Amino acid sequence: DCILVLLLIPRLICKAELISKQAHEKFDLNGNLVQGTALRGPPGEQRSFASGLVYSLSLLQATLHKYEQALNTCSVEVFKRMGTLYSEMSFHERSLDYFIDLLHKDQLDETVQVEPLTKAIKYYQQLYSVHLADQTEDCTMQLADHIKFTQSALDCMGVEVVRLRAFLSAGQESSGLSILLKDLDTSCSDIRQFCKKIRRRMPGTDVAGVPTALSFDASVSEALTECRRQLTRVVAVLQEVAAAGAQMVPSLGEQEGLNALKLEDIVCKVVEQVYGSHSMDGPELLRQSCSSVIATMNKMATVMQEGEYDAEKPPRKTPPVEMRASTVRAEMTDAEGLGVKLEDRETVIKEVKRSLKIKGEELSEAHVRLSLLEKKLDTSTKDADERVEKIQTKLDESLAQLKKKEKEFEETMDALQADIDQLEAEKSELKQRIHNQSKMTIEGLRGPPASGIASMVQGSTGGLSPTLAGPTQVVDSPLLRQQVEVQRLGIKYLKNENNRLKTEKLRAQLASLPPLCPPKLPLASRESSSPPEGLNTGIYRRTDQLLATLLKLSSEVKVVDVSGKSAVSASAQLLEQTARLKSLSDALDKLKGEVAEHVVSYQPGAKASSDFATFPVSSFIKAKDEKQGGTVFVGRVAIPCVRGQEQVHRLVLSRQQLQQVHSLLMV
Repeated sequence: DCILVLLLIPRLICKAELISKQAHEKFDLNGNLVQGTALRGPPGEQRSFASGLVYSLSLLQATLHKYEQALNTCSVEVFKRMGTLYSEMSFHERSLDYFIDLLHKDQLDETVQVEPLTKAIKYYQQLYSVHLADQTEDCTMQLADHIKFTQSALDCMGVEVVRLRAFLSAGQESSGLSILLKDLDTSCSDIRQFCKKIRRRMPGTDVAGVPTALSFDASVSEALTECRRQLTRVVAVLQEVAAAGAQMVPSLGEQEGLNALKLEDIVCKVVEQVYGSHSMDGPELLRQSCSSVIATMNKMATVMQEGEYDAEKPPRKTPPVEMRASTVRAEMTDAEGLGVKLEDRETVIKEVKRSLKIKGEELSEAHVRLSLLEKKLDTSTKDADERVEKIQTKLDESLAQLKKKEKEFEETMDALQADIDQLEAEKSELKQRIHNQSKMTIEGLRGPPASGIASMVQGSTGGLSPTLAGPTQVVDSPLLRQQVEVQRLGIKYLKNENNRLKTEKLRAQLASLPPLCPPKLPLASRESSSPPEGLNTGIYRRTDQLLATLLKLSSEVKVVDVSGKSAVSASAQLLEQTARLKSLSDALDKLKGEVAEHVVSYQPGAKASSDFATFPVSSFIKAKDEKQGGTVFVGRVAIPCVRGQEQVHRLVLSRQQLQQVHSLLMV
């Protein structure tokens, strides 16, 4: 696996280089870029796709070069660890094979998806940062890959800048986007010049004065990494903006173009997504990125020309594959070691055979146990089936008996219900007989002694059976009615006497209470007691008008316009509303006063509430203070003294002393 990893990395580098060269030839990336509206359609998209593909392949080659160098200088343990990752690393080779197959079929165009290639680049970068981050890099190879990556990024930027210019409509050369595109084009030209200067001093040629190798510290490597990161951001922003513009162009006519302001908004949004910053303008961030790249490349070109990074070619280290090969070769040639290993293997094989034999015996015993358990299971199943059949038979018999008992129960209930109904009928008949008998008894007790004929009739009827005698009319005796009338009159008299006693008791209690002191109210004449209709009507009218005004004001609330679009300023609007509210408040207070005055004047015993918490008349306050304290504040005399040592002395003077002090002050 380790050897396969060593073969995989150069193979991936060669495939990436092959795809890059074929893309240059197929899409003519080395030729001059055509300006104008011709780049709005498929030609521009093809050129953008090809430059982006070459840009991604250069980034992949730079990453794989780091793998190639690290695998030739790392330790054997790291080398063996990387061998375990061969299956994962070889999986991403399919993305390059896919592009090669499309080139072979002449089907590589702008519709091909490059996401697999992007995933492969991210995977190799992440894997390197996890397993090989502590390995030293070859400065010469690092700078060469940096120059190649920078040139591919500049080509990609140039294509997108020309496409964006083609999207714009004519007459927008002074817009912010046009100025930004011009600045980016100028930055690309400057960076290309610095790349040429650095390439003249790169090792690899036999020209006099060119060093054989380069060497610089980690700070320079970090600066180059930051430079590549800034270029990646700028390229990503331009690609996203160009893709968005290409989607809007088909809806326009041939002579029309996009508005620069609309594209500037898209630039700002894309910059926020790529940079993740909201504190600065989008075009300004792009200019800063280009400025940082120019500064780094200028510094590198200057230092390269001065020869500060020149160094001798470092001595070749023994690759880990050779050390591992020598170790394996030594193990293979060691006869004693092989013999010991064979003996150990034979011992292990014997142990395995013995364990297999034991396992076989255990397995046979398990089979016997299993057969016994199966027999027991069959017997238990049969017994269970028999028990289930017996239980089912008993259940059926129980259900039949239950149905039979339910039927008997229903018949018994019907018979009992019939008996109950018959008994109820007999009970009602007996009650009727008892009632009739009681009536007859009462009539016999109340009625006078019957005459001879009546007694004969009664005797004849009494001899009949109770069932044949009909209903008789009950007549109250005069004596009983007289007694009832006397009782009614007695109850009425008792009620009247009770009411009279209660009335006398209440009068005695009322007489024992202290007398009330009625207030002395002014006796108003009948003419003055009735208010004039004019004043009353005027107050009502003003009250209705004020109420309508307040309701209208509350339902038509106006918000102060602070946008500046109105002719009247916001402060003037607020002042007008405040003045209107103040006038309504004053009118309300005045109307309340008039209503209170009207009520007090024309209604005897009426009162008006007021607040005496403050007394606006100064003479009243002065008189109140004199009554409470017995002193009056006349004045204050200030005498100069040192600052910070002031004191207050209160003096109570009589009238003569006050006149004396006053005369002294006047002198």
